[in-house]
Amino acid sequence: MNRQRIFEIVCVVALVIFIGFMSAESTYSDKTASEVAESVIKSYDVSELQHIKKNKIREEFDIDFSVVESFEYYASDSIMTVDELMIIKLKEEVKPDEISEKIAKRAADKQVLFEGYAPEQSALLKEYILKYDKGFIFYAVGESADEAFAAFKSSVR
Repeated sequence: MNRQRIFEIVCVVALVIFIGFMSAESTYSDKTASEVAESVIKSYDVSELQHIKKNKIREEFDIDFSVVESFEYYASDSIMTVDELMIIKLKEEVKPDEISEKIAKRAADKQVLFEGYAPEQSALLKEYILKYDKGFIFYAVGESADEAFAAFKSSVR
């Protein structure tokens, strides 16, 4: 092959890489947790839940807020109500693993607690949703958790 042919091949490969890079979806959303929660709570009724502050989350989940950009958390004051909705936006380049593990452990512990005497609540806790997408951790427990997750996915896009 001659030099001109090699140059053409290199240019085509560079062009393909450039197009792929430019058309790739952003992996980090520019929305805040409250903006995402605003659309999610249209699918997940939080009228019976309380808006929970950072200190209570730190106490319940032991989350390190130095890696959190913003968050929204709704839960009930009632011990027998297991419905929860949490949306955490992590700072850019932060991996969700540690926080997701803490949330999953708390959900599992709570499920075991309810297992013997509250089968309905235990079943809801078994079906919790915990996902990571575009810089957000989404956690929901409740009958409309699936609908809330669908709203979350469309909101972070």
